[in-house]
Amino acid sequence: MLLAPPNNHLKGQNILHVDVYDKDRIRDDRIGSIEINLEELYDTGHIDTWYDLPSKSGKSSNGEIHLILDYESLKL
Repeated sequence: MLLAPPNNHLKGQNILHVDVYDKDRIRDDRIGSIEINLEELYDTGHIDTWYDLPSKSGKSSNGEIHLILDYESLKL
């Protein structure tokens, strides 16, 4: 759960960057990355969405990631 004082998001901090890696014995490889606009989360307080992880070439998907995010303003 993300907690922040009301209207205390700094300008430019409305994007969540998510990098997904596999776990190997030799080297952890990046599977994909996404950027999530957090305005919906700030407005509704909840996001429950599956996101495609695009491949480096952009031709296909490397899979999906399911993210559930909750947001609540701190009451000061």
